[in-house]
Amino acid sequence: MKSFLLKQGILDEMHHFCTSKNCCILSRYVKKIPGLIFMSLHFCFLLAAMFQNGLNLFLIVSIGLLGVSLNICYWNNLKDEKGILKLSDLALVLFSVLGALTTFWLNIEHDLGAVLSAGLTGLFGSFIPFINRKSDILREIPVALHCGAFAGMTSPLVANDYSFILLAGLFSGLILVMTKTSFQGFGGKLGTIAFGGVCATSLILYFLG
Repeated sequence: MKSFLLKQGILDEMHHFCTSKNCCILSRYVKKIPGLIFMSLHFCFLLAAMFQNGLNLFLIVSIGLLGVSLNICYWNNLKDEKGILKLSDLALVLFSVLGALTTFWLNIEHDLGAVLSAGLTGLFGSFIPFINRKSDILREIPVALHCGAFAGMTSPLVANDYSFILLAGLFSGLILVMTKTSFQGFGGKLGTIAFGGVCATSLILYFLG
């Protein structure tokens, strides 16, 4: 009996917390995590550009102000992620991987160049929705292919083999699915996601190697 009352008391406390104002605030911020991941990727991209071009005061201040301005703008435009991941999202991840591998294959094996290879991959993907115009999944596949194509544009100097591109496409697809309702209409979203996928792959292989 005492054990039952104890459990009931814990449940009541949990219910009280979950219905409290603090819990609602916490839930709202948790729902913004995918958007925050995207913002972090964009900021890392700016940092990479800064270090690659050499450090000087003007560049540090300029990119710093740009990064802060972008993140303030993004934060004000963040929307709460609605819904949960669906099984159909797995198709988007797979097509992101396919887009990355196809682009890299066209570039390396057929020497078409990264830009043309990505363009051909995206062109092929644009016809997929015509298979069934009523399918919601088919309408989203071109975006996933384009996202993967950006990851597939990675230089052979960075990507040693197809396994690197496969992982980069996989991570890009996962980030795409997590942030698919964030920053709709913002230019550079897919490229930033692909950058994040390539960086995540490089970081993992660095620690494993």
